[in-house]
Amino acid sequence: MKKLWLLLGMVLVISGCSKDVSLEKHSDQILDAGFDTFIQLVAYTQSEEEYEKYLSLTKETFQYYNAMFDRYHEYEGMNNVKTINDNAGKQAVKVDPELIELLIKTKEYSQLSEGRYDVSFGAVLEVWHKYRENATEKGEIAIPSIDELNEAKMHTGWDKVEIDEAAQTVYIHDPLTSLDLGSAAKGYAAEKCAQKLQEAGLAHAILNAGGNVRIIGDKPEKDNSKWSVGIQLPSHLETSSLATVYIDQDSSFVTSGDYQRAYEYEGVMYHHIIDPNTLMPARYMRSLTIVCEDSGLADILSTTLFTMSYEEGSALLQKLEAQGIHASAIWVFDETTEIPDAKLYPQGSYTLAISEDLMDQIELK
Repeated sequence: MKKLWLLLGMVLVISGCSKDVSLEKHSDQILDAGFDTFIQLVAYTQSEEEYEKYLSLTKETFQYYNAMFDRYHEYEGMNNVKTINDNAGKQAVKVDPELIELLIKTKEYSQLSEGRYDVSFGAVLEVWHKYRENATEKGEIAIPSIDELNEAKMHTGWDKVEIDEAAQTVYIHDPLTSLDLGSAAKGYAAEKCAQKLQEAGLAHAILNAGGNVRIIGDKPEKDNSKWSVGIQLPSHLETSSLATVYIDQDSSFVTSGDYQRAYEYEGVMYHHIIDPNTLMPARYMRSLTIVCEDSGLADILSTTLFTMSYEEGSALLQKLEAQGIHASAIWVFDETTEIPDAKLYPQGSYTLAISEDLMDQIELK
């Protein structure tokens, strides 16, 4: 699973008086639902009892998917990502349909991005994970050599992973290859949870899974009829926002940034989002926020576009649009990153590039 998020990519702004007097606003956090983060549910319901029902469903759903996508721990009665990795080079593993579904989706986006997004990259990510843990927990500060990274890269690639949809099995041929779904798991879980909540009757809510924000329906407020989601400064020292997006329908927001899970070595910060081309932390921007309806897709695209230049990312969004898949983006740059030749919006020491369709929904600070 992803390790603890040091800071969130979003700031939620929720206020106002209920237009429908029969609806009450309730809010609570769950700290033991997995994914090494908190889960917040803000919802408008008929009663506190009804809200508690939805909160319980939220916890149950996230705990289930946390166990399924965990690559570090075993769970009784479940074959999960760790089970698949542990059986690499040995045997196929039968898993739940949702795990097959997400693997097929991530494989599709690996192909669409020409390998810039790849959950079979676990061997390389594990090298960086080891060095990051040694730096942050043991004080042993170093970075891996390119030789070590290239050796790990030899054990990556979808040609080493076999998915049998009919049998619901996954088999990794190379014993040193491993899957890492950390770039998609939390968004997928948030989307599945939102769907379950809606099926159970929840019509107005905002689900915040440690910075992965999923909006359910509109906001029943008389003075401010839209949900407000702030785009955070890309800094682990500040929590203020650069801009606010106003949304009144089902939507998801997921941010990837270089200020999350990072350590410093010889004056350079090394974060957790690795560019498959260089095998080093991506350096194209400071943060990238994806806005689209599906939270799982937003999670995948936020990582994918973070490992691309602005031009490459824009081209991928256009490619998806041509296929009927709509997603928008907010790029954040500063003086340490190359500012693209695009329509830009300076915000203090930062510069934003924003998908044109978001301009009527965004308020810059």
